[in-house]
Amino acid sequence: MTVQIDGTEIGQIVEIASIVGSIVAVLVASLIVYLLVRPPRHVRERRRAERRSDLMIEADPIEADELRRTVDRMEARLEVLERALADQIERPAIGRRETGQALTPADDGRDI
Repeated sequence: MTVQIDGTEIGQIVEIASIVGSIVAVLVASLIVYLLVRPPRHVRERRRAERRSDLMIEADPIEADELRRTVDRMEARLEVLERALADQIERPAIGRRETGQALTPADDGRDI
């Protein structure tokens, strides 16, 4: 069994190797930059601990009840507002005088 390789095939092999090599080089360079830029471990752990402690703060039951009542009131007010807007869209002319006249300047019709 013999293997024959032309000059064009060698050129293609070199081209593919250069593409793969450049991709690997970019990945290695980006890894190095990432490792240089990221914060130190003690900073990351402190931030992680702060996030956990913020999440673990339990609300006072009285404050939680007040918050629920406030949210309920806000939802009720929103429903009233939505109904009012829907009524206004359905009947826009109610409560307005329709004279059919355009606005005129204040000095028209005055005797000087």
